[in-house]
Amino acid sequence: MNREQLYREIGEIDDNLIVAADCINEEKGQRNGLRKWMGMVAGISIIASLSSTAYAIEYFKNQNTELYIRHLSPENLELMPDIEYNVDKFFEALKSEKSEYVYIAINRLVECFNDQVMRGKAIDKITPFMHSDEEKIAQAASLAIDILSGNYQNENVYTLADGSVIFTLFNNYSDYGSHNVIWRIKDNVLEEYIRFPEPSMYIVEIIPSPDHSLFAVKTGSNKSEFVVIIDAINGTISPELVGTARGIYSKQKGVDVLLRIDNENYCSVSDIVWKSNDSLLFNSEMTYDNRATIESVSVEYKFSNKSIKVETRE
Repeated sequence: MNREQLYREIGEIDDNLIVAADCINEEKGQRNGLRKWMGMVAGISIIASLSSTAYAIEYFKNQNTELYIRHLSPENLELMPDIEYNVDKFFEALKSEKSEYVYIAINRLVECFNDQVMRGKAIDKITPFMHSDEEKIAQAASLAIDILSGNYQNENVYTLADGSVIFTLFNNYSDYGSHNVIWRIKDNVLEEYIRFPEPSMYIVEIIPSPDHSLFAVKTGSNKSEFVVIIDAINGTISPELVGTARGIYSKQKGVDVLLRIDNENYCSVSDIVWKSNDSLLFNSEMTYDNRATIESVSVEYKFSNKSIKVETRE
């Protein structure tokens, strides 16, 4: 990158200043010209440092970093406005020089699963990306090929007791988790099974029961975490367990729980494990008094009779 390009890239400097600087530089043998040049350089440096430091840092940093996406909005997922799913748009996006476009396209092309012709074309087009130097793109391609080819051997694809499979796309694309939609393939037909509403913006973890008749889902935002249990075979779902446990524990302790308009709970969840095919255990750090008080608890929920037990954890 030459000097003029660098000035424009990191400083957004007026073209007249660049021209003036070049003219003065040619006269650097003259004393007055030298003074003007030094003043101009100082001025340019000040402008660049004050108006463009953050941009410059980000520019150079991005030359050596891998693909990073914090949150995928509906607009991001479409790449460009469209009323209906457009498979050709995503095939075209695979040719893009923008890593995020390629990444989004690979994941979205899984949605053409039910079209046998497009499905075969997607496998052919996505396969080369399995060897991408961009880790997220390579992982996305491996998952997409596993699903589109019907292998279902990827670690992020879960087989249930009825033979159906569930998975999320955009696996762990963010620091907070995966896209907040669970897909299911049953009888060789793909469907969007459940989409979690805000503040469950990310799917953090999916944990099938030992017999794979139920599965727990941990979701979250950048502030809170939540847990539900889903019976995909019978089409039922538990209450949100962190909020339920938080309310029960508040009664045990004699404190009030104020619900937030944005439905955030500012609680964390860890160590989710199935005690049996029907009972789920997890630990939580629960907040009270507008986050002034934090209580460490263990929670056990039995899906069949909807019983819940909350105990203080030392």
